[in-house]
This record gives sequence, structure tokens and C-alpha cells, in this order.
Amino acid sequence: MIRIRVATMVAVIVAVFAGVRVDGAAAQSSASAEQQLADKYAPIAYLKNQTKECDKKGEAYFPAPVESVLGNPAIALKQATTDSSATDPVVKMGPTAQDLAGKDDTYYLDFPGNPRDPGCTYEKDFKALVAQNNLQPTTYAHIVPDPVHDQLFLQYWFYYYFNDWNNGHETDWEMIQLVFAGTDPQAALAATPIKVGFAQHGGGESSDWTDDKLGKEGDQVDVHPSAGSHGTYYGFANYIGWGEGGTGFGCDHTTEPATRVPLNVVLVPNEPDANGPFAWLLYGGRWGQREKSEWNGPKGPNLGKKWGEPHEAMADWRTSSLTVPASKTIGPNATDFFCGVAAAGSKIVARFISTPWLLVTAFVAILAFFIGLFVVKRQELGEAFGTYFGHFRTFLGIGAFTIPIGIFYNALAILVSENPPMEWVIKWFNDTAGARLTAAAIVGGFQQLSMILLIAPPVIQAVKDLRAGQQISIRRSFREGYRHIVSLALALAIVAVVLLVLVLVILGVPVAIWLAVRWQFFGQAIILDDAPSGAQAIARSSRAVTGRWWHALGDSILWQLFALIPGPLVGALLMILGKATVEWANAFSSIVYAITVPISVIGLTFAYLRYQHRQALVQSAPAPDLPAGAPEAAPA
Repeated sequence: MIRIRVATMVAVIVAVFAGVRVDGAAAQSSASAEQQLADKYAPIAYLKNQTKECDKKGEAYFPAPVESVLGNPAIALKQATTDSSATDPVVKMGPTAQDLAGKDDTYYLDFPGNPRDPGCTYEKDFKALVAQNNLQPTTYAHIVPDPVHDQLFLQYWFYYYFNDWNNGHETDWEMIQLVFAGTDPQAALAATPIKVGFAQHGGGESSDWTDDKLGKEGDQVDVHPSAGSHGTYYGFANYIGWGEGGTGFGCDHTTEPATRVPLNVVLVPNEPDANGPFAWLLYGGRWGQREKSEWNGPKGPNLGKKWGEPHEAMADWRTSSLTVPASKTIGPNATDFFCGVAAAGSKIVARFISTPWLLVTAFVAILAFFIGLFVVKRQELGEAFGTYFGHFRTFLGIGAFTIPIGIFYNALAILVSENPPMEWVIKWFNDTAGARLTAAAIVGGFQQLSMILLIAPPVIQAVKDLRAGQQISIRRSFREGYRHIVSLALALAIVAVVLLVLVLVILGVPVAIWLAVRWQFFGQAIILDDAPSGAQAIARSSRAVTGRWWHALGDSILWQLFALIPGPLVGALLMILGKATVEWANAFSSIVYAITVPISVIGLTFAYLRYQHRQALVQSAPAPDLPAGAPEAAPA
């Protein structure tokens, strides 16, 4: 009996240990499958060449191991307990992975250098670290099973020492991911990915495994990080990109010549050990200097949506990226001009946002400019307001037509933002506030054109009747004003197309502004002067402004802003102070337009009449006497 019991116990122990060995072997096999999968699809980076040291147009950094900063005696671990990174206490110099583990979001790493004015400091430090420590290009593979969607995500994370772009900051994390059907790494080895995603700052771009745009060497994926910003793209081009959260708008360059850089793959665990080599994955702070706005160091990959919820993070990634056509001309070209202006504008906006006193100063200066403009133009303002309120019912009745126009375009704005092609445009720009503002501006531009075509003619006709001493009415103003609708539409089309072409050329923007001021009175020329065609109306408008361009610019700014600003401003105040819905705020803005648009047209019409009057006086004035001794003009 005892022997039977002993034998039974031995059998149980053997079975238990056998089970442990079997489970251990399975675990080893599983880990091996994950490593094999990570190695099989290891990405190859194509980094844009620098022409010289500190060349900002090329890529100064490669995807590096985190050991470039961990244990680095020049890098400080700080805690944000004061008002500035300059006064925050240093917790430790040269922190290790174990020192970072468990630290919360009040901690950050501080490198030598200033991310706001990087110069060549970070590049030189990084290249010195590469030489001293023999650092090799590296990518961190992270495998995420998703049983909810029955998918497996193979991610490759790239760590960069510095983000040297329009939104410069210490450290940069970017990634790509491959998606497999099922959750088993072993099965994925025998399959092919069903989808691929390339992260680009706050958003990304996706493709099928068989898409032509996806470059591959066997199963290894070609990745084109943009120089300085490190957004990952599918090819060699100049792309338009937005930084994280919409910051740092500008051009992402992945153009040739570029260097092919294979990457060493390091597989990271989903549950890192606080005492192990991947303890840095337990760090909750920032990997770069604490700064305002877009210069702030980023948090690690483990804290982002891409790491823990890759399916949701990739759900709204677009399927293409917006490119800037490359120019191959010698010297300055349109591409360089556009990208340079975008970069400069992005940095200027960031400076204003992050520097309150500068923002306040700019606001005060703009406010002073408009107050000065209103003071200088007080007589013209009084004239336009007097005419409007002297015939309030007629002009308000004409202006009321702005309400259905506004309702139509508000509905259109909602519709186009949720459907192609505007939906694609918004996704191209990573669905940022700037992207939606751009979409709203496009729709608003068409709304403004509609008001020029539909509201301005009856208002101008009413002013014409008043000057002729006739009784004005809403019906007559619309009937007589719309008799010229074909000529008005043709003139508007000519003006809009010419100005749009000039703006798209970029270098033509100053010319577009100059022409817009000269051509803005074509409606008055058609209705007041009976110009027979749109082209002749534009010519008459141009002649009226001759010699008075700056005055016309001032009038245009005054009346255009008066027409456009009060409506949105009142709507915004209703949302902020009255907690009104967006729809109600927009509807109320349309009511405000019913008042401001007719007054604006009246003001511009009186300006045109003044220019014509002065022009007539100049043309009819006798020739001035020549000073004594002056030579007579030579005959033509």
C-alpha cells in the first residue's frame, strides 16, 4: 500500500515536472517565434544624406539604441518642481534604465543644449556618442496580440537623439507596424501581413502589404524617415506634415540622395522587469528637456495609444500623403520657397503661443492698428452707417438673404468635412485643428464669393438709386441688381481664377494682393457705370484705384474685416460665455452678417465713387505752369 502511494506521488511529481518542462519548452518556442517574426520583417531605413556637417536639410541622426542616453553622465534626470527647467532639481546625472523605472510624469531627461536654439550641439554630441560607444542603428520590436480584433501587431519603434525640425525637441520616438490575421506569432511566420502602417508625428499612413507604394527587400520593409522630423513615409518625396497635436507645420523631406541603413532588431517584452535591461519601459516621464509647447520632450512609446491600443490608433490613418512637387531649377525655386515660408511661419506661431508677453504685444499692436484705421476712416464709416440706418428696412431686407446662404454653407461645411475629398484633406493633415480650420476656411471662402455675387449687387443698386434721387425698395434692388448677374459672375470668375493661380504659384502672392486691391470694385463698375462686360469692369476698377492703391487697401481691410469679423466673433462669444451649441452660434453669426455685409458693400461703393471723382478731377485739371527757367517738354 505504501509502495503504491509512493509510486503515485512519484508519478504526480514526474507529471508536474514534465508539465513544467513542456510549458517551458512552449514558452521558449513562443519567444523564438516572436524573435523570428521580428527579424523576418526587420525594416531598412533610407536616411537623407547631409552635404556637410550640421546640414539641416539632411538627416544627422539614425535610429539609435536608448543606451545613447541611459548611463550618459552628461544627461540629467530632473523633476519638475519649479517654474523652469533651469531651476528644477537634478535627481541624478547619468540615470540608468533602473533609475527611470517607476518614475511618474513629473520627471524628465535634460540633455546638454537648448531645443529652442539647437545649433549644432545635439548633432555633435550624438556623433561623439556613436564614435565612443560604437552605437549601431537599432529598432525596438514590440509584438501586441489583439484577441478582440483577432489580430497581431508587429511594431518597430525608432529612437532618435533629437528632433531637429520646426518643432525641435530632445528625443524623438517614431514607429511602423505590420498587422497579421490571428494572434499567434508562430502562425504569423507562415503568413503575410494584411496591413502596414507608418506613423507620421500625431497621425499616420496605411497600406496593404501588396500596395506598389510599399517598398520591400524580400520581406524587409523600406522606411523613409523625413530628415530632422523622422516621420515615416513610403517613398522619396517632399511631403507636407504636421507635428504632434498640429504643431510644427512644414515640409517633410525624404528625397534622394539617401543612405540605405539596415537596423538591428531588439525584441522588447510586454511586461518588462524593473531590474532588467528594459526597465526604461516602466518610465512615466519625458525623454527630453521640459519646455513649453512643441519644444517639450516627448513621453516614451509605452505611454501612447499606439503601444497599448494599436488597432484604435491606426483606425483613422489615411491611405496617402500630400506632397510638394519637387523643383529642379538652379538656385531658389518654388518648393524651397514654400517649405521655407512654412517653416518660418510655423516657428513664428510657436514663439507667439509659447511667449505670453510677445503674444500680448502683438495683440496690442494689431488692436492699435485697427483703432487707428477706424479713426482715420471715421468720416467714411459715418457716411456708410448713416446711409444704412437712414434706409434700415430696405438694407436689412437685402441683408437677410445672408441667413439662408449661411445656413446652406454651414450644412455644407459639416457635409464635406465628413466625406471625400475634404475628409481626405483633413486626414492628410492628421485631423488637427489646423486641418479643420483649413477646411472651414475653404468653405468660408466659397460662402464669401456667394455673398459677393448674391448680396452685393442689390446693395450697390440701392446706392445707385439713392444717388439718382429714386425711391429704393428690396424688390427693385434685387431685380435691377440681378440684371447684371451674368457679367458679375464672369468678372468674379476671372478675378477668382487669376488670384488662385497666383497664390498657388507662391511667388505670385504679392502680385495677387496687388491685383485683388485693384480689381475689387468690378461689381460697382458694372452696376454704377454699366460696364458692358466683366473684363471691362475689371479694367474700370483698376483705373479707379490708380494712384490710390494704398487708400484702396485701407478701405478694403476696413470694410472686409467689418463684414467678416463680427459674425464669427459674436458666435464664439456665445459659445464661450453663453455655452451655445456650434449650430446655434453659426446661425446667430448669419444674422449678424445680415447687418454687416450690406454696410460693408455700402462703404466700398462710396470708396469707389470717391476714387472715380478724384480721377475725374485729375483728368480734367489744367496743366500746371512750369517754373521759371524750366525747359519745355520735347515733342512726342
